[in-house]
Amino acid sequence: MRRQFGLRQQAGALPLDDLRWLNEQGFRSLAEVPRMAMWYRPDGSSHIGHADAYHLHLYRLRGMTLKAPVSAAQEPQPRRVPVPSIARKVLSLLGQGERWEGSASDLAAIMGSRTPTGISRALGTPKMAVALAAAGVTVERGYRGNGRVLRLECRSAASVTSAYIRRQSDTLKKKATGTKSQMLSAN
Repeated sequence: MRRQFGLRQQAGALPLDDLRWLNEQGFRSLAEVPRMAMWYRPDGSSHIGHADAYHLHLYRLRGMTLKAPVSAAQEPQPRRVPVPSIARKVLSLLGQGERWEGSASDLAAIMGSRTPTGISRALGTPKMAVALAAAGVTVERGYRGNGRVLRLECRSAASVTSAYIRRQSDTLKKKATGTKSQMLSAN
């Protein structure tokens, strides 16, 4: 069986080509490699696997390494944030800078995917609020006569950016004011 896998030497020793490869990976001997190690495929994906002589040889033949590929180590993949399906439908309903007002039943009839109660509840969830706020959409609830109303408004990209800049400058002003008052109270 040892001949079949190219492990002709003693149980603890490695073939010379495996030992050279191990040195290229940054290890002087098999004893330095942890029992379980992170193995990297050429495409940058990885998994945890055994690092004994047998598995070292098999993974090496498959093109796997113990070092992360340079491209995967330097360029982290941007995390894709999922957008809820209702948020996508609301965004398609509203154009840039448009406004919609009506009952939850009206919105459910337009979207055709959920009940009015389900849509109203979904619009109030934190995940939905974050997704819509990132797109510049505000959701307001109110009354018109005896009925409840949902108001959806899409602000333009310029107004979203200016609101963000105003919020950042207000935060900086508060920090500066707090720093000045701390300095005066210290004196």
